[in-house]
Amino acid sequence: MSLNVLIVDDDKMIILLHKVIVVKNSLCERPLTFSNGREVFDFLKTEFKMDQHYLILLDINMPVMNGWEFLEAIQSMPFANNVSIIMVTSSVDTGDKVQAQQYPQIITFLEKPLKSDSCNYIKSLPALNSFFS
Repeated sequence: MSLNVLIVDDDKMIILLHKVIVVKNSLCERPLTFSNGREVFDFLKTEFKMDQHYLILLDINMPVMNGWEFLEAIQSMPFANNVSIIMVTSSVDTGDKVQAQQYPQIITFLEKPLKSDSCNYIKSLPALNSFFS
């Protein structure tokens, strides 16, 4: 099974920065980018493959479909078990971390912007480390 990294954020500069960091730190050679939850949801509905795992670096506050709405939408979808989500946000609201516990796909929270240390941490997460060994 291979790992695909999907970056979801409405800030174009963050998308560019995260894409560079993800590639530079060998999380993924070709991460895909989306500007809101609806775009990544539609992508997964049409492009999902059972032999793939999807690591989604998901922002919370976005137009069209925010991170919480995306999470709610995927719960009944066939691809939900092939998705791991890292909330990458500037939010410091502890309520967000409490709300995140409702979703089995969320494996951790990271602060924007991602850095090399963040990528090393991602590689060490039990849910993902088999993709990097």
